[in-house]
Amino acid sequence: MSETEILTNARALVDKAVNGVLITLDDEGFPHPRTMWTAGIDDDFTAYFLTGRSLVKCKQIEEDPKVCVFWTLTKGGPVSWSYALVKGIATITDDQSLRDRFWNDELLEYFPAGKQDPEYVVIVIKPKTLMIMDSHRYPLDVVKF
Repeated sequence: MSETEILTNARALVDKAVNGVLITLDDEGFPHPRTMWTAGIDDDFTAYFLTGRSLVKCKQIEEDPKVCVFWTLTKGGPVSWSYALVKGIATITDDQSLRDRFWNDELLEYFPAGKQDPEYVVIVIKPKTLMIMDSHRYPLDVVKF
C-alpha cells in the first residue's frame, strides 16, 4: 500500500473512532493509558487532545514526552477490527489560537472560565511513526514521519 493510501485509510479510521487511547509513562515507567476525545488531527497527522494543566498526564508528558495514541474500530465481530497507532512526541501548550480552535461549550463543565481558563491546555502530538491494521495482514502498514 502506498504512503498516501496508508494515511488516507488511517485518517478515515481515526475520524470514525472519535476517541483515542493516549498512553504516557507513569513515574514507575509503566504505560498509563486513558481514553480521550480526539480534538483534531492535521493532514501531517499531528494530533490534538484537550486536558487540564494539573492532571497527571501533563506531569508524565513533561517528564517523558514520548507517547502513543491508539484508535480502534470493531466492524461487526470480535475478530473483525481495525486500528491506527501513532507514536510521537507530545507537548503541552496554552497557545490561545489552539485553545480557540478546539473550544466547544461542552468544555465549560471542565473549564468554567471558558477559553481563557488557566487550567485549559492542549496536548500536541507530533507523529514519528504511524501504524495501521486495516487489511488484517502482516506486517502492518507503516509511515515514518
